[in-house]
Amino acid sequence: MARTLTFQNQIRSTTSGIEFIDDLDLNQAPIIIEDDAALDDPAQVSGTIIYDLNFIRTALRDIKGDTPSFNWYDPIPTTSGLISLEDARTELSNLQTYVGSTGDGDDSPLYSSTVFVSPSADLTEAVGQLDAALATISGAVPLEIQKRILIRTGDGVHSRNDPLDIETPGSEWEISGDSITIPGSGTFMESVSVFHNGSLLLNGANASADRDVYFVASDHEIAFEFSLNKRAVLQIWRFPAG
Repeated sequence: MARTLTFQNQIRSTTSGIEFIDDLDLNQAPIIIEDDAALDDPAQVSGTIIYDLNFIRTALRDIKGDTPSFNWYDPIPTTSGLISLEDARTELSNLQTYVGSTGDGDDSPLYSSTVFVSPSADLTEAVGQLDAALATISGAVPLEIQKRILIRTGDGVHSRNDPLDIETPGSEWEISGDSITIPGSGTFMESVSVFHNGSLLLNGANASADRDVYFVASDHEIAFEFSLNKRAVLQIWRFPAG
């Protein structure tokens, strides 16, 4: 064991590197592991090196994901599960080309046009921004203002704060114009205008906003802070997304 310690100290003090014997015979390795007395034989390699080799081979097996027995002293270890550095470099270059990267260290995409896409948007953000722009251009979100008209023809009143479905308001209403959906309070606040007998009302995101008209529920329900009498005329306009 003293020889092993001496060898370790020699390694620590070496500044010019260590020379390796390429034709070192490892056939005695299992014997050395099983019989520590073999370490006294100066013809054998250091026990420290043996156990280090065993550790390295075990780590290599774990990296590859191999499950079969993989002894450190196998003369021809399998490497079928490993990728070469050349292949890894090629794969990385292909990925960089696909996402438009200028090379290693490039952390910000540069787009040829920034009409719809933010210059610093990542790939998923860019796809979302392009999708929204394409929907507007293709007509999925019409460029024209959508207009719906409701005229109350029934007797009595539509009570304040009572939700009104502008798509199917009921027999008390005469309806005409475009079908309009309001997917959420944000769209209602930003893209919808409601007129009562020609007067533009003040929108609210919900009942607690204390505004003239407010959003109730997707896709068609709104409510008013006042009662709607017979012959009341409502005009609901939805503007295209800007």
